[in-house]
Amino acid sequence: EFPNDWLQLDRQSGGIQYVDQRNGDKLYVLQAPLPDGTSLETVSKTSIGDLIFDRQGSIAKSGQTVEEYKVASAQVLSECPRDTCATRRRFKIKYATVTGNGLRVERRALVDAYQVENDIYMLMTSSNAIKFDQKDSRERETVENIVDSFVLDV
Repeated sequence: EFPNDWLQLDRQSGGIQYVDQRNGDKLYVLQAPLPDGTSLETVSKTSIGDLIFDRQGSIAKSGQTVEEYKVASAQVLSECPRDTCATRRRFKIKYATVTGNGLRVERRALVDAYQVENDIYMLMTSSNAIKFDQKDSRERETVENIVDSFVLDV
């Protein structure tokens, strides 16, 4: 269960998106098909960014305007040979949003992803770039704790 400060944004559409009302941190649970011929271990960082910020995807449909994005790093956290479990991979993303009044806001996100058959399930949580980049900030700790808690039991 989330703290009271986290508000669910898209309850009517059935999506899973929350915002921390104190500071604007966001959380998204996303699903996407893997590109043909790839696995979570081999899919490129560019493809992951394109899947997350797809103009027809959940983030765009929520009204969030993303001006640009880059997947800065990727790390396999657990491998799953012979499909006996789920491979887990973490991505660090830099992106910029545009507010309703036209201001550009730099954001940072961590994404944990699991592969289940030919789909990936992702939990993305993001924060203001300045606060996220401060290594000992409360916002950075919250983002890391949220992605660390994402587990799929397959």
